[in-house]
Amino acid sequence: MVKRILVAEDNRFTAMQYEKILQSGNHEVEIAKDGDDCIKKYIDSMNDVSKESKYDVLILDHSMPQRNGAEVASDILSLNPKQKIILASAYALSTERNFSKLKDKILFLQKPFQLSKILELV
Repeated sequence: MVKRILVAEDNRFTAMQYEKILQSGNHEVEIAKDGDDCIKKYIDSMNDVSKESKYDVLILDHSMPQRNGAEVASDILSLNPKQKIILASAYALSTERNFSKLKDKILFLQKPFQLSKILELV
């Protein structure tokens, strides 16, 4: 099934790798360059009537300028508590502990990981 995925990643090379692997799985991918850009794209995608986003999955890098991935996840979940979110971090375990309120709502993914793992999770 084709999914619409928003990836927030400030490293251009990494963003291109995500895009390449996700498109190989026939998914539609949009890239946000940082946390603020991600929130803007997400809000812009929301349906005026249903208030649901067009994105099936969000993949967020934890360490980004402006807002980190956990902050973005928290903001997005306040808009749509059912949004599927994957938070990728080199420090996933400590990030998960620091943001324990998000633990049951998002999937924490420890970097580095095989890019094919993303296809399994979306």
